[in-house]
Amino acid sequence: MASSEARTFNRVLTEKLARLIRKTEPYMPLTDADVIVSHIEINDHHGVGVLLRRLFGKEPNILSVRSKNFYQGEQEFGARHVCIPQQGSTRDAAFWNVAQRLGGITVKRILCIPYFPDDALNAIAIKSIFGGRLCTYLMDDQNLCADGIPDSLMTELLGSSSLRLAISSELCDGYERKYGPRFWFMPPLVPGRFIPAHVNHLRSGSRDGVIVGNIWGRRWIELLRETVRGSGITLRWFNNGKFPWLPCSKEDLAKDGVVAQETCDPDEAMIAIIRDVPYVVVPSGTLDETDDRRFIAQLSFPSRIPYIFATSHAPILVLGSPDTAAARFVRSAGVGLVAPYRRDAFLKAVEQITAPEINRKLRERAFELSERYRDDGAADWIWRSLEKGEAVDRRFQELIGESAATVPAV
Repeated sequence: MASSEARTFNRVLTEKLARLIRKTEPYMPLTDADVIVSHIEINDHHGVGVLLRRLFGKEPNILSVRSKNFYQGEQEFGARHVCIPQQGSTRDAAFWNVAQRLGGITVKRILCIPYFPDDALNAIAIKSIFGGRLCTYLMDDQNLCADGIPDSLMTELLGSSSLRLAISSELCDGYERKYGPRFWFMPPLVPGRFIPAHVNHLRSGSRDGVIVGNIWGRRWIELLRETVRGSGITLRWFNNGKFPWLPCSKEDLAKDGVVAQETCDPDEAMIAIIRDVPYVVVPSGTLDETDDRRFIAQLSFPSRIPYIFATSHAPILVLGSPDTAAARFVRSAGVGLVAPYRRDAFLKAVEQITAPEINRKLRERAFELSERYRDDGAADWIWRSLEKGEAVDRRFQELIGESAATVPAV
């Protein structure tokens, strides 16, 4: 069957399916929808959700498709959103599930941020049934250092994609080496209205810092507690994802010098806090056999890092291996320091990062970089690049490998 005939057949099929399901669930047909395929609800409780809302939150014709519910369906994003779990379905059954749930729509473009195998399968099915160009944007590694998405499924997803993006240069390089097709670097971006016009200088002589966002590894939390305990340093931890899975009580965490704060909303309030501290700590992985989230630490670039340095110019102290994506970035970009999870190394790093001259240089470097991480026109950049099949300009590629003057090693 010719491709045009197949698309016509698929449209007729899905329209018939739509009529069958309208009686059983809320139904909202969309024409020329931009489909965003993600793993869980798009909200402010995790970095992927924050980024997608910032990039596409104002676009009117978004259909959001996910494969799992982690937050009881909590989502305020898209003209319509739907959960399509495949849960080990055969390929034919998976395609039927997609056609049944999305009947009646027409698709303009597809953006897939895969994490679970079901996300890749959903994106492949949507493209096959409804047409439209597909962009795959890797924000987390679930194949090179993890057993999340099988090689065969990743091969098909990338082969079906007209454009492939990755959130770190390490992801770009790793997936290009394994799979062949070109990847383009697109880092986490920051709303321009939050970027100061002048350097935000050090405001106090305090040695206390803050942590912003989730800490994904239970082992990372244990190491953080051991590192800060007895140091005389207090770290306030602001986390929109709440703290349901802590390996200890918040009271015990506070005794070790890490004080959990359950909210950092709205952005203006959080930014005001980090503009007033001498540094921000980013716990990362150790990349050894004890690391329970190595696949995140090794290749994924935490979205909080540009958010921190671009909005506040606060220096960043990464804890963990110097070979994590976070550590390599802050060192090469010149916006922070790296220290292992040891109390003596942590105290030495705090001494250095709060030293007025070092702190000033790190903030000035953050100011230099901040304008280049604005999200102005970023959604349009993705769609225009998808149409072209490659990055429409070198706006982000030029950030790879850019280094600053050497900062002290810890």
